[in-house]
Amino acid sequence: MMRLTYLTFIIVLFTGILIISVSGAQGQIVINSGDWQDVYLGSYYAGLSNNDSKFVISSEQSSILLPMLDRKQTNMLLIESDKTPIVFNYQTSLESAGFNVEKIVLSGTSLNIELAKRANTKKFLILDGTYGYNAISVAPYAAREKFFVIFANRNNIDELYSYLNTNGVEMIIIYGYLDNEVKTRLAEFNPVTINKGSRFDNNIELLKRYKNITRVILTNGEFIENSLLSGKEPILFLGKDRIPDQVVEYLRESGIKNGLVIGTELSGAGHLLKEKTNMTIFLKFGQGFGDGGSSAIKSLDMFPLPKYELEIDINSVNYNRATKELEVTYENKGNTGAYLSSSIEILSSGVRITTIGDKESVYVNRGSSLTVGYETELNGQNLTAKFTTMFGELPGSFERMLYKEMNIEMIELFDNSLLNISKVSYDKGAHKIKVEITNIGAVRTNAKTQIKFVIYGEERIMTQEKAILLEPGKSKDAVFITTLSDTNIEENPSINVRVNYGERESALIKVIEGNYPLEIVSDYTILIIVVVLIIVVIIIWIQKKKKQTKDIEKSKEENKVVQDAKEIAGQPEESDSTEVPVVQDTKNT
Repeated sequence: MMRLTYLTFIIVLFTGILIISVSGAQGQIVINSGDWQDVYLGSYYAGLSNNDSKFVISSEQSSILLPMLDRKQTNMLLIESDKTPIVFNYQTSLESAGFNVEKIVLSGTSLNIELAKRANTKKFLILDGTYGYNAISVAPYAAREKFFVIFANRNNIDELYSYLNTNGVEMIIIYGYLDNEVKTRLAEFNPVTINKGSRFDNNIELLKRYKNITRVILTNGEFIENSLLSGKEPILFLGKDRIPDQVVEYLRESGIKNGLVIGTELSGAGHLLKEKTNMTIFLKFGQGFGDGGSSAIKSLDMFPLPKYELEIDINSVNYNRATKELEVTYENKGNTGAYLSSSIEILSSGVRITTIGDKESVYVNRGSSLTVGYETELNGQNLTAKFTTMFGELPGSFERMLYKEMNIEMIELFDNSLLNISKVSYDKGAHKIKVEITNIGAVRTNAKTQIKFVIYGEERIMTQEKAILLEPGKSKDAVFITTLSDTNIEENPSINVRVNYGERESALIKVIEGNYPLEIVSDYTILIIVVVLIIVVIIIWIQKKKKQTKDIEKSKEENKVVQDAKEIAGQPEESDSTEVPVVQDTKNT
């Protein structure tokens, strides 16, 4: 029988190829689920308990997976989703291959608690499960320090709290953003919080807890691959198109000399990192199995994770001779808000004449467009704009790049709009933040408002979906529905407001921005309605009472008229009482 050897293929990036075989594992865990959290929890539990793990990603791959399993380790734990298994009855295939299979049929929070119980720990690292990159970031550190990872949200926190309270807690780390309900419920355990803003800053903060690091695994947090959850080496996040500045700075200061990039998709980012830091970069690009001699290479098994879709495009570039501004319209085609910063070379017949750009990052809400005006004076023929645009989920965490060259169209349109922000208030009764905007100009003006405020130390941004139209001399409120607790109100003595406005709805090139005191008001509308209803009820009752009194008086008058008429006719007066005739006894004398 052919002896099969499982291999992992690694190359020294841009240098040579090095093939390393995986050492024998103490046990095996196989995960059969279409839910990324199940796959993560099973793989993480395996790494925490120093066991090997594999996961099923398709029906076709499930058959290829069988010969990759360690036949020396006959005992196996199969974790199978009770809701979304990828392969039906996979236990039979494993048993037919000679394995003794213990099976867990659970998913989601139930699986999370079951594996936490098996891990037998009182230390927990708790994070939100909306996006997978946080889970990837924490895995090596959590495994090393014997924390079990828990996915918590407002829907499952009661069940998780019950488990934690019964199990006992030695230490809890909250990593990244969590629902307020979750943080409130966990407060009694005195958790340590790691939340510096972006995924890159949080990731670096976690790495600073290590004493000595000789090599880091380099990835972007968008997929699960077995080596990411082994717990053997810490993970450092790369960008996709560019390396965020704080990542480069951390590597230079830490003195880390070696990195392992997972997957060919990030080989370009690995090359950029090598150029900036002079690190030795390895690339893990495939796996294979063979007869101990030659080996066929196959791609790595990767399970995709939910992620931010960052996509910025430039729709139009116009030079307005009237305002002497280059008007650039950006569009956010992704599924989350993004910040951007552009450097724009202006070319005349291919020759650079000037360079302009953003002094501060610009926010564009998901699914919307924003026109930015750049002051410059342009002359020349065949003008083009060459863009180098960095963008990302937060300022200072730009990981994506857009390179684009576009022709500049000439326009001449005056904009005489002028707005003022009158006040910013929070209506506690209606749960609304209101920004009162006044048109102090002489023309109709379109305005789109954005606000920034803090919720339990975390910055929130809210942006109007559509611009509002203001007539000259009139005011309108830009309304944002949100709930602020008393603590949140204390956190926000003022709120940052930015209003993009202009005569043309398609080109809101004027900006007014600043921090404005937050006034607290109450909405008395409901109280007024209640008072009015009470008054109406009282009026109706009074009118009804008056009518009843009138009816009684009218009835009395009618009875009196009838009695008078009978007296005139000589009829005896009727009595309300019945008279009994008196009978007298007589004697015969």
